[in-house]
Amino acid sequence: VEASVTLRRPAVWWDPGLPSLDAQRLARGVALNATIKSALVVHVTPGAWWDEAAAAIRVSLRHAIDRLFAPAGGDTGAIVAAILIGDRAGLDVDLIRRLQRAGTYHVIAISGGNVALIAALLLLVFRLTTRSFRAVSIAMIAALVAYGWIVGGDASVERAVTAACVYLLCGLAGLAPAAIDVLAFVAFVIAVGDPLAVIDVGAWLSFGATLGIIVMAGPLHRRVMAWLPARAPGRVRRWMEPGVALLAATIAAELAILPVSAAVFTRVGVAGLALNFIAIPMMAVIQIAGVIALVVGIWTPALAYPAVLVTQLAVRALLGSASLVDLVSWLSWRVPPPAWPVIGFFFGAGVLALAPAADRRLRIVAIVVFACAAVVVAFEPFGTGAPPDAGWLRLTMIDVGQGDALSIQFPGGRSWLVDAGGSAGDLDVGDRVVAPTLWALGVRHLDRLAFTHADLDHVGGTRSVAEMFRPAEIWEGIPVPPNIERQRLHDEARAQHVAWRDLQTGDRVEMGSVDVDVLNPGRPDWERQRVRNDDSIVLRFRYGRAELLLTGDVSSEVERTLPPADPRWPLRVLKVAHHGSPTATSQAFVDSYAPAVALISAGRANLFGHPAPDVVERLVRGGAQVFRTDADGAISVETDGRELRVHAMSGRTWRMRTWSSP
Repeated sequence: VEASVTLRRPAVWWDPGLPSLDAQRLARGVALNATIKSALVVHVTPGAWWDEAAAAIRVSLRHAIDRLFAPAGGDTGAIVAAILIGDRAGLDVDLIRRLQRAGTYHVIAISGGNVALIAALLLLVFRLTTRSFRAVSIAMIAALVAYGWIVGGDASVERAVTAACVYLLCGLAGLAPAAIDVLAFVAFVIAVGDPLAVIDVGAWLSFGATLGIIVMAGPLHRRVMAWLPARAPGRVRRWMEPGVALLAATIAAELAILPVSAAVFTRVGVAGLALNFIAIPMMAVIQIAGVIALVVGIWTPALAYPAVLVTQLAVRALLGSASLVDLVSWLSWRVPPPAWPVIGFFFGAGVLALAPAADRRLRIVAIVVFACAAVVVAFEPFGTGAPPDAGWLRLTMIDVGQGDALSIQFPGGRSWLVDAGGSAGDLDVGDRVVAPTLWALGVRHLDRLAFTHADLDHVGGTRSVAEMFRPAEIWEGIPVPPNIERQRLHDEARAQHVAWRDLQTGDRVEMGSVDVDVLNPGRPDWERQRVRNDDSIVLRFRYGRAELLLTGDVSSEVERTLPPADPRWPLRVLKVAHHGSPTATSQAFVDSYAPAVALISAGRANLFGHPAPDVVERLVRGGAQVFRTDADGAISVETDGRELRVHAMSGRTWRMRTWSSP
């Protein structure tokens, strides 16, 4: 395309527990983001002919899939498109979450299994036309390259297609390479062709799982088969062998990528060990029946009905199997990212345990260390992060871009979260930003999760946070039943049996020596159909001589109803309303409240111009120290009731102390 656009750096977050800003930019794989006023000023120009051809084929296949499987209803068409051509755009977010929790999401991502099935189908077709091994191999290489070119260049696709082609080329040369040699060569080729593949999580998962299967599945399979009674009938052993092989491959793959799953997705589980016995065969049925339906449907759609029906039943079985985790939730759980030394011990001990030349005693020690490291990765029994010092209250404004997320850690060890950011494209900020930051702060459980109002930039990440940190209560101000994000969080709370509470002006909570008052909203006189900024929850925390005021997105109209500063609490911290918008933080409010510290949460180079220069200027003139996430990253304010300590990720610090007793 050609157009006049406004360029901006892609969203990155400067928080404890997250990679460096440069590492985040590399991992995102996006150099710049662009915004444009209207699609009418976009001029579409053709790309390279091979890209245009691949796109045209994908469009044709997508339309054919929609046409054939639309009558089946549900998610059948979306699942078929994901498995056959790698197009996951039609998948529902809830469906993806269910498969991820079940540990079977991998079956809808094209990988070695899919390519192996395609290769088997190609082999069957080509052997029907010719008996020449050389001709069949060359035709299969050409067809696999074409398939990889059509579906796109995900790491798993590149690995599987390249490995298959290398194996076939070696066969043409009369060679029979070891699987691990093929994998090593493919890794080298892909890394040379795309150096950023070495930091691609998809590549880690694809190569790691394959390496685990190559190295560990065989020994595990032989060991399990050896445990069977020697007198077991041969028929029983033959029937059990495929199942044992699948179980061994699943265990090997899951073990190999365990630290990656824990570090990147903060999820581990054992549900996949059982569910793969359903998911993998159903994936094979969907792929084979889907291909047959497409081929037959092109010529005679009516004759494709049996294949469509089989595909639909297989999709139902695949999705139905994921319901096991809904019934038995402990089969899949969230964990903090493991420390790098633990990951090092895990892989180092694993290599020693599998080394053929290792001493027997050394191997036993390595197995024990490997098992201990696996337990630490899976359960994190020792705790992580850095909680505040004893007797100190900590407020952390998390950098979530253009949104709000504030962590409050009380002197007694309890933790609250007020808002959880929004979304950044297809990235869940609650899952990928807020949760790692909370773990880095030493939070393992939330006593309260509050969202000030149901705008996406405040409530968007709450659902993932609720799933991971299991709050005892979820708080909202004035309900807005039609709001989708709010309804999704409400459904999550109901599924987890979490208490739900509406807050109103005058409500008060005592958390040990900290008093929490609700200053807004008042009692509603009609049911809201839309979210209103002035309905935001406003919370005031008082501890010793310190006062923290969190104002959500309220406007100057609501600020006029808030109580003025009280000289008994001179250590005043203000969370500036509405990201520093000119609709709030009036001169009258600044003069009335006179904050010592002002915290502003705003996205870097955001489209709204937040924070407004006039707002920042009047805060500075009023004597406030202004900290903002777009410039300083995450900001932590700590107080023991007599002193304020402010520290930002940028390195800025500030202190204030009062000598009078509370």
